[in-house]
Formats: sequence, structure tokens, C-alpha cells
Amino acid sequence: MSITNKIINFFRLIAPKKFRNAGLKFYFNAWRNRKNFFITSHLRPKCASRVNVWPDELKSAPKCAVVIQGPIYKKDNFTLETIRLYKKLFPGTGIIVSTWDTEDLEYIKKIKAENVEVLLNAEPKIAGPSHINYQLKSSFAGIKLAEELGSEYVLKTRTDQRIYGVNVLDFFYNLLKTFPSKTGYKQKERIIGVSLNTFKYRLYDLSDMVVFGLLKDMELFWSAAPDNRPYKADPNLTQGEFSRLRICEMYLTSEYLKNIGRELKWTLEDSWQAMADHFIVVDQTSLDLYWHKYNKHKEFRYLKYGAILNNREMSFLEWFNLYKGLANKKFIPENTLEKRFGDIVLRQ
Repeated sequence: MSITNKIINFFRLIAPKKFRNAGLKFYFNAWRNRKNFFITSHLRPKCASRVNVWPDELKSAPKCAVVIQGPIYKKDNFTLETIRLYKKLFPGTGIIVSTWDTEDLEYIKKIKAENVEVLLNAEPKIAGPSHINYQLKSSFAGIKLAEELGSEYVLKTRTDQRIYGVNVLDFFYNLLKTFPSKTGYKQKERIIGVSLNTFKYRLYDLSDMVVFGLLKDMELFWSAAPDNRPYKADPNLTQGEFSRLRICEMYLTSEYLKNIGRELKWTLEDSWQAMADHFIVVDQTSLDLYWHKYNKHKEFRYLKYGAILNNREMSFLEWFNLYKGLANKKFIPENTLEKRFGDIVLRQ
């Protein structure tokens, strides 16, 4: 943890409440004056009881299920409090927790007491690259249960992430109405993903963290065969080499595109065109999405101002410009596929 995060944590968690804001303000001002940067802070309640916002009431809405998949996060009752929050934010929406039969059954009782559906899946024998087979199995099982419950749409989330945004489902429905999917493919409607870990300069790379769509489309997206290939991370791989290995998000996205009948050319231009034709990328900030993992105190992990790097995430702005104006791009930097993740994107 960086010294900045340690100091922020001190003021947030240790300092008396009456000194907390003053301490943060003093530190931020001192840091800004020394480093010539602006710095901000944002607090999100840990407990659902402290969130008192609600979505607009709609005259009609499709039946939707929220599938929360992955291992239960017990620290701060994170997954449990997420369920309680979603009951506020998504009233009338079925909530399905798709986890593992190795979980603490006493804790599972607390989750079931929230009147949500709980699936205890057997763990896959082979985890696959970055445990992709765990996500595949738990997500698909949750979607199949949503189908049995009569849901038309599915929002797939993770047990270590939390949406705080209001009117998110209405936002998703309206996006799908506004941007019909490209005809001629086995896709009924677009699939919506999130900017977090959707990288603009990787090929066929829709983030698998938060995914929304029509149930049948979601079923197809998550129906990829288990990826049982051995894999060892290699930081020396170029963007193109890593993309063609199809690890995690790229495996899911490329398998889905092939299953709906799209031929992949493995160029940056074709990847951008596929994103423009079949998906929608929404901003992490539009969902007020919090990730309780890794560098969680740094909300914009990959956003830099000194140069355009090829680990830049794709925002809604970037996606919309591809949707409306890909043909108007004077230059598409295919050469960045020959660079490693995090290298500078060069001008023509």
C-alpha cells in the first residue's frame, strides 16, 4: 500500500471524526502543493442501512434477475450488505447468489435469511487461466436459475463488487432500446459491459465483471466451454500475442462473437468494429461501482495524462465514438499490438 493510501486510511479510520475532514483537507492541500496535482476523496457507506436513496418507480419494466457470483466476502459483511443494498436499489428484482458448496453453511444461512436464492455449486476440477472456469460455472448456473424463475433480463455481478448507482436497470433497458444490435447475427440485443477492465487496445476484450443483457444472449455469452488450458503469465508478451491467447475476458468475448456468427480478423480495427456492432460499454462511474479488491483506493487505476498508454480503459465516450465514427478515424494504431501492456500508443 502506498504512503498516500496509508495516510488516507489513517484519517478515515483512526482519527476522531471531528478531525477527519480537517485532516484530509490539510493532507490533500499539502500533497497538491508539493506534487502539482489535484487529489479527491469519496466515501461510500459500508452498510446498506446508511444508503437512503431509491430508484424512480416505473409504470412497467421487464422482469430481471441480479446474479451475484463468486466466493462470499465476509469482511465487513461485504457480500451480505451488497445483497441488502440491491434489495433497495432493485426492488421487485430477483437476487441470486451463485457461490460454492465449500462456503461456511452458517454464514450461508444469514444470506438465505434475506429471502434471496442461493446456489451452492461444486467447484470445477480445473480452475483454468485466472480461475475463469469458476466464473463460467457460477455465472451460467445463476443465469439458468434466472430462466427458471421467468426472468427476461440478467445483470451479472460479482461478490467482491458493489453497485451504488440509482436507476441502473432503467439505464440499461433504455440503452438497449436506443442502440439495437447489428442484424444478421445470432444476437437478439446488445450485451452491456463496464469500462472497468475493458481495454481499448486489447482485442475483443469486454470486461466480464458487470455484464447485462437479455437472458438468452447472456446464456450464450456464458455458455463457453471450460478453458482447461495451462497458462503462466508472461509480462513480455505483446498486446497482440496476449490477445490471441484469449485469456479470461478475451476468451469469453471471442467465443461469444464466434457463436453469434462473426468471423474474427484479429486486428484492432475489427475489434473496435465488433465492440461497436454488438456491445455497449458504460462508465464505471455511471454505476457508482466499487471493487473491494486489489488497488481499491485508486479508483481510476489506468487513467494517465502524460501519454496515451495501451492499457487505457474504454469509456462510454470512446465506445460511442466507435459506434458513430469508426469510419472517420484517420489512423488506427495497429502497431500498438506489437507493444507490451502499458506501453505508449504512438502516433502515425
